[in-house]
Amino acid sequence: MLKKILIIFVLVIGFNTVFADEGMFPLNELNHIDYNKLKKMGLNLSYDQIRNDISKAVVSLGGGTGSFVSEDGLIITNHHVAYRAIQYNSSAKHNYIKEGFYADSFEKELPAPGYYADIVLDIVDVTKRIKSKLNDKMTDKERYQAIEDEIKKIEKETESKEKNIRASVVAFYGGKQFLLFKKFRIQDIRLVYAPPESIGAFGGDIDNFEWPRHDGDFSFLRAYVDKNGNPAPYSKDNVPYHPKHFLKISLKPLKNGDFAFILGFPGHTDRYMTGEQIDSFLNESIPLKLRLFNDIINMMEQEGGKNPELQVKVAFWVKALNNTKKYYEGVQAGLKRDKVVEKFKKRDKEIAKWIEKNKKLAMYKNAIPEMNNINRKVTKIEKTLTIMAYSNFVSTFGAGATIGRWAEEKQKPDLKRDPNFMDRNIPRIKRRLITMQKDLIPELDKKMLTYFMERFADLPENERPETFKKYFGNGTKEQLYSKIEKTIDNFYKNTKLTDKDTRLKYFEMSEKQLKKVNDKLLHFAWDFADELKEKRDNLKGLNGAVMRIKPRVIEVINKFTKKELYPDANSTLRLTYGKICGYSPKDAVWYKPFTTLKGAIEKETGKEPFANPKKLIKLYKEKDFGQYYDKNLKGVPVDFLTDNDTTGGNSGSPTLNGKGEIIGLLFDGNFESISSDYYFNPDLTRSIVVDSRYILFILDKFSNAQKLIKELTIVK
Repeated sequence: MLKKILIIFVLVIGFNTVFADEGMFPLNELNHIDYNKLKKMGLNLSYDQIRNDISKAVVSLGGGTGSFVSEDGLIITNHHVAYRAIQYNSSAKHNYIKEGFYADSFEKELPAPGYYADIVLDIVDVTKRIKSKLNDKMTDKERYQAIEDEIKKIEKETESKEKNIRASVVAFYGGKQFLLFKKFRIQDIRLVYAPPESIGAFGGDIDNFEWPRHDGDFSFLRAYVDKNGNPAPYSKDNVPYHPKHFLKISLKPLKNGDFAFILGFPGHTDRYMTGEQIDSFLNESIPLKLRLFNDIINMMEQEGGKNPELQVKVAFWVKALNNTKKYYEGVQAGLKRDKVVEKFKKRDKEIAKWIEKNKKLAMYKNAIPEMNNINRKVTKIEKTLTIMAYSNFVSTFGAGATIGRWAEEKQKPDLKRDPNFMDRNIPRIKRRLITMQKDLIPELDKKMLTYFMERFADLPENERPETFKKYFGNGTKEQLYSKIEKTIDNFYKNTKLTDKDTRLKYFEMSEKQLKKVNDKLLHFAWDFADELKEKRDNLKGLNGAVMRIKPRVIEVINKFTKKELYPDANSTLRLTYGKICGYSPKDAVWYKPFTTLKGAIEKETGKEPFANPKKLIKLYKEKDFGQYYDKNLKGVPVDFLTDNDTTGGNSGSPTLNGKGEIIGLLFDGNFESISSDYYFNPDLTRSIVVDSRYILFILDKFSNAQKLIKELTIVK
C-alpha cells in the first residue's frame, strides 16, 4: 500500500516531448526518436514493424517481462522471474530449485498460480475525458478522487464492452496525459523448464547486481487458454495458446559495439526530485527500509535453516528481499558517490536566483518550495506508514487485513470501492488466500508480527498507530515488548487464519458475520488495515497537490538545465536502444562486455553460490562446446553488457538485434548504476544480459532438452 502512495507522491511530469538517449520510450511515441540514428546503429526494422509485430510477442508477467518464442505459447523469461513458480512446485523430496525442472511434454508442465501474461493490443488516449471531470474550484483531494473515479469507470466500461480485455489507464508525465491500455490477459501459465539454481542464479546474492557475471538467468513458461482460445483459469482441459507473433532466437556471433534494443515493462523511475526530496529519500527512507529488510531476511533464514522443507518455503521471499535490499544499497551508494543531494540542492538554489532575475518566470517562484513543503509533511508520517505497510509480509496478518477490508468494500457498488477490491480483482485475491498455504510457517509469522510491533514501540508515542495503542497501550518500549510478545503469542494460539478453508470461509462472510467471529488476530489485522486506509485517504490531498505542483517543478528544471525530458517508467511497454559495450567502474579498471564459461569455472569453490553442477564442469573440461563456442571470445559466451536504459520490471526482457531476433535476456543492472532510477549517469549505467548462445548451450549440452530446442526457431 505504501508503495502506491509513494509512487503517486513522486510522480514526474514532462512537457517537451523530446527524448534523451537514456529514456525508456513508449511505443506510441517512437516517432520522437531519430529513426536514421537507429538505422545507422544497426536497426533493420521500421517503427511499424516494432509496434505491430515484435511488440506483440512481448508480455508482462506482472513484475517481470517475457516473450513468446514458439507457435505453442512458449514464453522465455528470467529464472528469477519464474522463481515463484519453481518454488511453488518444489518440496524437500522434489526440489526443483536445486535440481532444475524440464517437462518434455505438455502433460508434465506444472501450474504457476498467480502468474499471468498480458499482451498489449491497443493504446487509446483518454486524456480529454479524464480532464473534463476536473475544474479549478476543486480541492487537491477532490481532484485526486475525480481522476481515480473516472479511471475506474473507463476500465470497467472497456472490460464490459470488449470480450477478454483487461483494461488499465496509466498516467504519463504525471497527469499531463492518460492512456488506456487494452490487454489480452492469459490466466493459465505453466512451468516448462528451469535450470538448476547453480546455473540460473550462479553467484547468488554475492554476485547480484555485480559485473562480471556468469549467470544463466533464464527459464521457460507456457501460456494456456480454453479450447475456444479464450483466457481461462487453470484447467486440465485448456490448450496451449497460439500467439500471432513470436520471436526467433539468434545463434549469431556478437561483438563489442553491436546494436541492441530492448522491449519490456520497466516499473518506476523518478529522475526529477527536488534537493529536499532526494535528501529525505537517501537519509531517512532508505536506512529504515534496509534495517527492515535485513531483519526480516535474518528471521526467514533462521527459520529456513531448521530443515529442508522450511528452506523451500522461505526460498522465494529470501531471494526477493535480498534482491530489494541490494537494490537500495546500490541506490544509496550511487547517490552518495555522485553527491546527488548536494547537486540537486545547489541546482534548486540557482533556480530560485534565476527566477528572481526574470519576471517572465514568476509563475515558477513557489513551485520547488511548495513541493518541499509537501515532502516535509510526508516525511513526518513515512516511518509509521512504512512499518505498517511492510507488516503485510506476515502472511496471516496480511490475509486478515484483506478479509476485513473486503467485508467492508463488498457492500459498496463496484465503482465506489477501493480499486484493489473491485470485482475484477477478487479472483486474484482469493487465489492468493489459497496459494499462501504453500509457504506458510505460523511460527515465523508470529515472530515477524512481534518484530513489527516492537518497531512501533520504538517510535515516539505520538507516532505510534492508534491500533497499536488500542491493543498494547502505551509506555516505554521495554514495557511494551513484554506485552507485545504475550499478546501475539495468544493471538496465534487461537487464530484460524492459518487454515486455508477457514480463510476462504471468512472471505465469504458479511461484515456483520465477520464481526462476530472469535478470532483476535483477524480483528487486530482488520483494525490495522482500516487505520492504514484512513492514513492513505488523508494523503490523497497531498497526492493531488503533487499532481498540481509537479508540472511547474519539472518545467522550470527543464528550462534551467535545458535537458531533454521523457516519460518516467510506469510499468508500461517501452523500448530502449543502445549497444554492447564495457565500462570503467573506477580509476585504472576496465570491464570487458562479455563473460564466458571459463569465468564460471574460475569462480568455482564447491560451495553455494559458487558451486557449478558437476556435469557443467565436465562439459568444460572435455571442451564439449559444440556450435556454441565463440572463437573471438575463446569460450562459450555467458553474459554481456549493453548501455540500454532499464530498471526493475525489465527482468526477462528480450534483448534484440537489428532484425528483432533475441540475442539475450536482460536480467540485471550493474551495482554502480542502480541509482540511475533517480540520477542517470551514462558513463556507468549498464544492463546485464544472459547470452542467447549460453541459453541454447545449457538446453542442449547440459539438459538435453531436445524437444524444447526443436520448438524454438533458431537463426544462425
